[in-house]
Amino acid sequence: MKNDPPPLATMNLHEEASRYALLRRLTPTLRHHMAGEFQPIGMMAALLERRVQNPNPDLSSLKDNCASIGQLSRNAAETCVNLMSWVAPRAPGSVALGEAVTECVNLLSTSLRFRGFALAHEVPELPTQVSCTAIRSVLTAALLALSDEADEPADLLVRAEATAQQAVIELTRTPVDRPADNRLSDDYRPLTWDDVAALAAAESVTLTRSGTSVQLTLPAQAV
Repeated sequence: MKNDPPPLATMNLHEEASRYALLRRLTPTLRHHMAGEFQPIGMMAALLERRVQNPNPDLSSLKDNCASIGQLSRNAAETCVNLMSWVAPRAPGSVALGEAVTECVNLLSTSLRFRGFALAHEVPELPTQVSCTAIRSVLTAALLALSDEADEPADLLVRAEATAQQAVIELTRTPVDRPADNRLSDDYRPLTWDDVAALAAAESVTLTRSGTSVQLTLPAQAV
């Protein structure tokens, strides 16, 4: 007689599937942001190449251009390392709530805009520390699920408040009348609330939904 797998094993498989689904949805956005980091370097290199071909190049200007390329390269490398940590997270760490929300909103805003969703946040620079992995996975998954279930363009707004013990993030979706194609591409499936719930449970995040509003409650991390 074959025994059924224990609930914990099933939950682990669901969590893994949800993380893979989220990563598949985030990969095009991560690739877009990485490619964008190298555009200024290419433009500066082209400018430098034209100036070098000048019969009487301005050496001082060339020196400044070389320094600019160096700085742009360092910035691009730092940004790409940070973006890759979404794919392969570093050791568990904490991040300021306001900074984390801004990062997630900035990552998703462009791709969501193409589908008719205007994503914004009203979150001050809250210093309360939260789990970096938790907010990156659960907040982005919740925003994608909230947009995926919508039948029309909408405004998505993120608010947050915090105490010494916890952080509360509220997401709201408000339909708007504007022309847009809010259909998903055929790259991968929509994210479901079951996916978000699996990620929330794995990261000790409390998920509450009411219509077009979602609330995430995260425990605060010790500094």
